[in-house]
Order: sequence, then C-alpha cells, then structure tokens
Amino acid sequence: MPITPKVKRIGHVVLYVRDPERSAEWYGKILGMQISARVAEGPYAGGIFLSFGHYDHDIALFPGGTDAPKGREFEHIGLEIDVGGDISKLKDIYATFLENGVEIHEVLDHGVSNGIYFYDPDGHQLEVFAQIIPPDNGAAIAELGANQGQADLITFDS
Repeated sequence: MPITPKVKRIGHVVLYVRDPERSAEWYGKILGMQISARVAEGPYAGGIFLSFGHYDHDIALFPGGTDAPKGREFEHIGLEIDVGGDISKLKDIYATFLENGVEIHEVLDHGVSNGIYFYDPDGHQLEVFAQIIPPDNGAAIAELGANQGQADLITFDS
C-alpha cells in the first residue's frame, strides 16, 4: 500500500534571482525577513537564506545570472500572515507596499482568505494573505469547495 506524505506546510521556497543581495534587501524591507545565512562556496555561492524569524529559512535566493527567467518558474507563492483577527490591516499593508514602490497585481477575496498579490524585483509573484475561515476541522477546505474557488476583486479606496 503506497504511503502518501501528509504535508504540514511549505517548508521553504528557493528562487533564482538576478541579484541575491538586492533581492534580499527587498525581502527584508517589504516582508521583514532577516538573513539567516549566506552561501560562501560551492555551486550556490552567493546564495542567501532568509527567515521570518521562526524557521532556519523560509526563502532562499540563489544567483540565476542576468538571463534568469522573469518570474515564470511558478504562478505565485502564498505567504500566510497574522493580522490578529483584524482583516482591515490588509489595507495598511497594501498602502505600505505602494509607499515602497511594490508592483501590485491584484487584491482578492477568496471567501476563506483575502490576499494581496504582488511582484518581487525579479518578477516572481507573491501573495500575502490573511486566513478568514480557520482550517480547524476542515472548515476552510469545505468553504473553498462550496464557493468553487471563486475569487472576488477587492479595491481599497484611498
């Protein structure tokens, strides 16, 4: 009988970027990430490991050269954020992103979560999202199935 792993969470994401130092600075400024390690030698020399402060690394940035693909290796990375039960904090995050020149793609209400979709300097699309329906007892899975994955555009009035 095959055994399927029960994935607990996305452990980390590794991205090829044009300039790991520049990207690490951006991730620090925009998402509050800290550098946990730099790769000094070997095939990934120049790589940088970033952490949100709990795990050893959440995102790693490896040199991809000047011809690195422009963010098309995947659709996006979803990063769950804690808004302390106050979903209106997303509007503040949105405003902060705009103040820092972050390119916003869209803001969506998925019924189970609300998310801001945006781009890093190398064109990788990310999402910061606040969970509305808790995952406990399958509630979020049930809600997403019930609304068939529908997403509604959110606009923040200035």
